[in-house]
Amino acid sequence: MTVEFRVLGEIEARRDGELVDLGHARQRCVLAVLLVEANHPVHVDQLVDRVWGERVPNSARESLYSYLSRLRQALTDATIVRRSGGYVLNVDPDSVDLHRFLRMVDQARETGDAALFDDALRLWDGEPFAGLNTPWLQTQRESLEQKRLAAELDRNDLELSQGVGRVAELTARYEQFPLDERLTGQLMLALQRA
Repeated sequence: MTVEFRVLGEIEARRDGELVDLGHARQRCVLAVLLVEANHPVHVDQLVDRVWGERVPNSARESLYSYLSRLRQALTDATIVRRSGGYVLNVDPDSVDLHRFLRMVDQARETGDAALFDDALRLWDGEPFAGLNTPWLQTQRESLEQKRLAAELDRNDLELSQGVGRVAELTARYEQFPLDERLTGQLMLALQRA
């Protein structure tokens, strides 16, 4: 049995293609934090801060332990262990779309492979951590959106150097980011070549 995790869109886990019930939003938020930090311990205080932000209830730790217990039951193939005053989700990094995206983008940059950029960008299925909102997740979301745009721009540079330009896609992104000079230059070059 294999479990695949998604955070580049709604938080999901699929076991052999079947959707796993991850519980309510706060419990999915705990999983999101552990997935971002996959294979690294997250201290209990950090978990509480990242899940509740400034509105920490008195029962936060008890609720956290309950959420972790339920996640352990739901994710029988993924191991959540207590370590170093916190918790670690032990998973293959490639089973988490976020970590697979980052690895593929690094590899695409090293090899100059536009198709690999496209494969990495296809992992996105909307706004990261969709439906969840904490200050920490918002910061992560913004950082990931910047990494996505940087990957798109690197892919565009690579394709433009090979004489290929995605005018429609560049135009759509330009409408979102009209002040991005690199994107503006790419669009101008693609329009000139078209």
